[in-house]
Amino acid sequence: MKKVLIIMIVALGMTSCKKFLQEYSQTDITPKTARDYGNLLWTEGYPGRSIFLQPWMAYLDDDVECYTGPVRQDPLPHVAAGIFQWQTDFERRLSGEGYAYKTNTWGVYYRLLLGVNLALNGLETASGTQEEKELLKGQAYALRAFYHFMLVNIYAKPYNDSTTTPDKSPGVPIRTTGDLADVFLARHTVKEVYTQITNDIDSAVLLLDKYKKNVELYRISAPAAHLLASRIYLYMENWDKCIQHADAVLKERSGLMNFNSWGYADPDNRPLTGINNEETLFAYGEPDEQVNLPFTINYEVSRNLFNTFEDNDLRREISLIVIPPEMKQFIPIELGQMKTSGTYKTGNATLTNGWRVSEAYLNRAEAYIQRYKTSGDAGAATQALRSLNTLRSYRINAASFKAWEVKPAAEMLQMCREERRRELFREELHRWFDLRRYGMPAIEHIYRPNVTTTQTFRLEARDPMYVMPIPDDVLNRNPALLQNPLYPGERKPL
Repeated sequence: MKKVLIIMIVALGMTSCKKFLQEYSQTDITPKTARDYGNLLWTEGYPGRSIFLQPWMAYLDDDVECYTGPVRQDPLPHVAAGIFQWQTDFERRLSGEGYAYKTNTWGVYYRLLLGVNLALNGLETASGTQEEKELLKGQAYALRAFYHFMLVNIYAKPYNDSTTTPDKSPGVPIRTTGDLADVFLARHTVKEVYTQITNDIDSAVLLLDKYKKNVELYRISAPAAHLLASRIYLYMENWDKCIQHADAVLKERSGLMNFNSWGYADPDNRPLTGINNEETLFAYGEPDEQVNLPFTINYEVSRNLFNTFEDNDLRREISLIVIPPEMKQFIPIELGQMKTSGTYKTGNATLTNGWRVSEAYLNRAEAYIQRYKTSGDAGAATQALRSLNTLRSYRINAASFKAWEVKPAAEMLQMCREERRRELFREELHRWFDLRRYGMPAIEHIYRPNVTTTQTFRLEARDPMYVMPIPDDVLNRNPALLQNPLYPGERKPL
């Protein structure tokens, strides 16, 4: 009942205010010290709590469904319908509804990259200790790797795309300077972008490992950088480096939430994600990144996702909510989730997105299974099960938990992928990015514009909308860019 009350609250109801790179006196307030550039990195390079990165993308994968009911039906569901239906012109549709400020993902990431690069460039000549400067550089390199990684996975084909090679696939422009000269940046290849990403994350790990400094969770630490590295190398199918970096994470931070002792999720005291979660390595952003009022109340957890949980999986009980039928008159959704519910304690931190330790277990397991698949190495299969069974022992009811055993590689890989979906749903863009690197399979969305209408929209296998269109405004400002292939016309329900 407490979970229902929280959902009702959500349903009903430090950052930089200055202009980016505003003009300033070159003699009065130009950054000079490492601390100055650290402040610049924090205010202009880190994703602040008022920045929307890609909230519109929460409606893309198969973990979401559209619901309706007497309290919330037309016109609210149609606000997000463009992106939920994978319409090519979703940006224009959202802008027409007054949500343009939430769709400028390209611009937001490149603005953050400018802030990161200004800090990196300035630290070269700034005054301060070597340790102070190198720790800040490590954070900046990790952020630059992260932003390019997100951009290339949103606006380009996956690194492992089976129809081409990354050296021939158009990626995104690489931004490594703070130069504001009016230069039109063309698209680099996916391989070139990943080369930059790996150079940056390797530099970040090297510098942050050098000092192993404990930092606040809203700043990137050595374990957080290793986790990002394991994710990057997983996507590149470099299994050895993925395992190496996942091991480095787990050597420093291996603790997991024990759902057998939880009872229920509590956004204030036992949050499932974010800065107050015991597994979090790096936290940023607010619930709005995944929960976008006013129309999000119509879009929540899909039955498709719900049905992947076993009866003894405590994540189904703790992370998900089955709304009682009698609540339909107040809440249109039939299934909800507790990951992005935020916090209601006055003055409590609201950094609710982030990177968690559980991902390291999953990355490590998948890489070992791929080793097993390609070489038949039974030892690799055992290592994969060690990670998966450890994670599951904290998520499955202890009274009925049974450790997984070695299966054929293809079966184990599918088991791992399903476990990843159950564990990481509605966190960052894990599911959407995973679908892309799994080969871009066909998925469907259930759309209900009103209480009498149910429609099914289908994203076909390898559909053009698995790669997001570059925004019109970006193309108009930069003639050096070429648009991605687009889905022809309007997508119709089946």
